[in-house]
Amino acid sequence: MMPDISTLTVEQLKRLTAEAEALIESKKDEEVEAAYNQIVEIAEKAGLSLEQFIEYGAQKRKKHTRKAVEPRYRNKSNPSETWTGRGKQPRWLVAEIEKGAKLEDFLI
Repeated sequence: MMPDISTLTVEQLKRLTAEAEALIESKKDEEVEAAYNQIVEIAEKAGLSLEQFIEYGAQKRKKHTRKAVEPRYRNKSNPSETWTGRGKQPRWLVAEIEKGAKLEDFLI
């Protein structure tokens, strides 16, 4: 049960607040330390140092990043406009096709 702090003076409340904040920081540090120790233990069980464990995770994430796809189509009237051929056709291409052009006309 929480103590009744309504009778405390402003100065006592300020001191209580400072003590509570210090205690919160201390408990956070303890939680981080416990989590760190758990991670080190898990890494060691896997036969890795913490650094190797972290590097393994970084390498694993890199493998899943998709590399950019080269464009396959280019707008003849504005060469800065390109399309990879994936996803929805860009407006410039739809407009050209509506005018009677063929998709193949824009192949790079």
